[in-house]
Amino acid sequence: MLVDLYAKLDQGVPIADEDALVIEFVFSDPVAPDILAARLSDALGGVDVDVNPVFEAGPDRYHFARFAGITGQGQEAVAFEFARALRPVAKADEANPVLADSLIGAAAVGAADTESLSGACSTSRDDSLPWGWVHPRIGTLAAWGHTRGAGSTVAVIDTGHSTHQELNGSIRQQGQRNFVEGGSDASDRFSSGILKHPGHGTLVCSVIASRGTVDQNGDVTSGGGITGAAPEAMILPIRAIKSVINFTQTTIPSAIAHAINEGADVIAMALGGPTRVASTERALRIAVERGLVVVCAAGNCWPRVVFPAAYASQGLCTAVAALNPDLSPWAKTGSGPEVTIANFGVNVWGAAKNKASDPDHGIRPAQGTTLATSLTAGAAALWVAHHGGRTALRHKAAQAGTTVQAMFVHCLTQGIIPPSVWGGAGAYGAGLIDANRLLACPFPTGTEAPAPAAPGPTGTAPTLAVLQSHLAGHAPDAAADLAPDLAEYASELIWLSHRAQARERAAQTTETETFSGLDVASPGLADKLLARPALRAALRRP
Repeated sequence: MLVDLYAKLDQGVPIADEDALVIEFVFSDPVAPDILAARLSDALGGVDVDVNPVFEAGPDRYHFARFAGITGQGQEAVAFEFARALRPVAKADEANPVLADSLIGAAAVGAADTESLSGACSTSRDDSLPWGWVHPRIGTLAAWGHTRGAGSTVAVIDTGHSTHQELNGSIRQQGQRNFVEGGSDASDRFSSGILKHPGHGTLVCSVIASRGTVDQNGDVTSGGGITGAAPEAMILPIRAIKSVINFTQTTIPSAIAHAINEGADVIAMALGGPTRVASTERALRIAVERGLVVVCAAGNCWPRVVFPAAYASQGLCTAVAALNPDLSPWAKTGSGPEVTIANFGVNVWGAAKNKASDPDHGIRPAQGTTLATSLTAGAAALWVAHHGGRTALRHKAAQAGTTVQAMFVHCLTQGIIPPSVWGGAGAYGAGLIDANRLLACPFPTGTEAPAPAAPGPTGTAPTLAVLQSHLAGHAPDAAADLAPDLAEYASELIWLSHRAQARERAAQTTETETFSGLDVASPGLADKLLARPALRAALRRP
């Protein structure tokens, strides 16, 4: 069976290394990578398998196995089936494909061309607003009376950074890391082509920590063209992806671990997708244990909150949704009970440099949860600086029996009222961020801001529990359909749930038949769904 499944995944054409199928293996006890590689190779008749431990140089509980020459793209059902067949061979607790995917949901549901992709996840640009209009409205202008973020460091896990006047003085040189090409130079390589997004990291860095000031009208009065939310914080750039529009999470756990080791106070991740990767969850747990604040994008075009932001429901990060300037929810934002807070994500000004030849002074209004996340990460840097740094906050959290992340979320949401334009909807978090209120909030007790629940024996929650959480707030009837016999299919069900919702939203947005149709479920899962009508309905399957 394994050899047959491998043959199905072999398309008979050369596969680029970045497109090769990767499967994550999770163990209760550490396993040496050479032992896992031998188990897999023997089961496949001598196929060479490249196994890399995620966190440790030797035995580890998390491994990525790369199968050069085959890909799961376009045949995800077979990839899930292949991973399930390999799990007992590997003697692993879990085995799941790490699928190439996107913060832009339209890419995942089959946009026929880049024009369709752009149209599915964008709204009209408006250049009329002052370059710093957001700051009087989200409390950062008032918060700067207490701190401008000096002493705090924000690790930006993204495409890297570039030369740009909006980043002058904000980029930390020591401790940079490049998980794409390797080495310690985290500068953006401006990878170009279809479904690439060069310059994204520069945009994020600028919205967090561009130097400058603004007045009460939102006009920039000093510095460059714009002002970041924490204009005296430092940025630690970590190049982990070529593009937010097409990436896998294989570098994300290591990037988080590097940010922790380099002493970052805040981690900002304006990226995500619908694939559950256990080692990303593990890395977030370590970050929270070490006292970091983690801020993640709820997602663009995916209607439901993507990973890693979806881990906010476990207390492992802050999930941020995007708003229009009139406080209404941005039509393309991810939403749901996992969302912590909302911030402006439309026509927010930031650095614009998308190729090496672009000038170093360009700015433009941009849109998406990227902007909302960056502004919120800057506010987190202000909060950390205001309270004396991560070490001091970690001590306060230990005294209260909780985590710095939990204290931050409590202070971020305490006293916030959802805007009336939401009409009572609770899918966009507590309301619009108020950075000044955040700084003034008294520290909570552990009862008010509980620490995350202890993980399972692998160091992470079982994927079935992650699926249960995913469905509980979106489709309670479907959640009731879950049972232990679906544990092997949990990762595939999460994938199908996100894809079904993205297809539905894309079809409504573009009125294009490109987005109609169903993703194929693996045969075993299809059989399981026959007796589960509520779960089928949640997956938009007949």
